[in-house]
Amino acid sequence: MAKHELVQDSFQRVGLAYGYANVNAQFHPFKEFKTTWSRCGSQAEFKVTDYLANGEEEVLQDFAHCLFRRIQNKRKEVYSDRLKGWLQSAEFLERNRPLYLARSRNLRLDSRGNAYDLDELLGSLRSKGLVTDGHMAYLSWTDRPNRFRMGYCSVLMKVVAISSALDCESVPDFVAEYVLYHEMLHLQNGLASLCSHHDADFRRQERRYPRWKEAESWLKKVASVR
Repeated sequence: MAKHELVQDSFQRVGLAYGYANVNAQFHPFKEFKTTWSRCGSQAEFKVTDYLANGEEEVLQDFAHCLFRRIQNKRKEVYSDRLKGWLQSAEFLERNRPLYLARSRNLRLDSRGNAYDLDELLGSLRSKGLVTDGHMAYLSWTDRPNRFRMGYCSVLMKVVAISSALDCESVPDFVAEYVLYHEMLHLQNGLASLCSHHDADFRRQERRYPRWKEAESWLKKVASVR
């Protein structure tokens, strides 16, 4: 069965169980892992992230179930163990990370900056005992110096981007290292971080970084530059 037929059939089958007689689903090339939908009466239409295009029928059906439950209960979707297993698999990462990187417009696609090397900063975090994993992470400076979003990551694609606004000798290296630590915490927490994000437990982990107060002060200075 072709991919577009498989997603249509999977969502149609699951939709019937939730009272939707007419369901249309198609893959869409979103940059992030996202799905949009609209509904009217017993009809529903979905644009499904094409990062799932290589998933088995059972994976697509599990994803459809969690979306229909979200529509029905208006709560965050809860992924099945099978779906979580696929999203965290080496196969998923191998197939989809290159696509994600190709769609990322503001990445330098290089960990080596003008002043600092993110791989070296990650090594420093490991030597401090703050990061114990991260071998699968793809690190990159941003192409443009974003002063309001100093770092971000894709937990699923294991991509970490640090703002090039921090890649200069006038900003101490521990500032970029702290932002990198913040993003590596999200990767370390895995899918759980998609729900909790910056909760109290995350903040406690973040403040294990010895110079977090100084780093936060520096980030405010960098953000204030016009």
